Amino acid sequence: MLEIKPERERNIVFFRADGTLTEEDYTAVFAPTMSAVLAENPTFRLYCDLTGLIGWDEASQWETGAILARNAGRCERAAIVGGSSWAGLALLLRDSLPSGHFEFYTDGNQSRALAWIRAAL
Repeated sequence: MLEIKPERERNIVFFRADGTLTEEDYTAVFAPTMSAVLAENPTFRLYCDLTGLIGWDEASQWETGAILARNAGRCERAAIVGGSSWAGLALLLRDSLPSGHFEFYTDGNQSRALAWIRAAL
C-alpha cells in the first residue's frame, strides 16, 4: 500500500510504503501525484519512507521507475528512509534519479531526512 501525504509543500512529494507495493499503487497513486507536481512545478523533491515496505510487484512500473526516469533532470533531491527490506526499491529509485541528488537514511532518521529534503527551499 502506498500513502501520499495529502498536503504538499511546494514541489515536495511525500510518500510512505507499507506492505507490498502493487501496479495499482503506481498507476492510481504515485504516477498521478507525480504528474500533478510536475505539471505545477519545473522541479520536484521526493521523500520516500520505506520503513514499512515488505516488497513490490517486480513486474510493475515500479521496476522501471518510469515517471522518475523520464523526469530525472527535474529532480532537485530525494530522501529515502528505510531498513533492510527496502534495499531493492531504494536502489531502483536511486538509479532513476540523477547522481548526487539523493540521500539514504536508516529507520529512526525520518526527522533528519525531512530536514534535508526541505533545506534551501
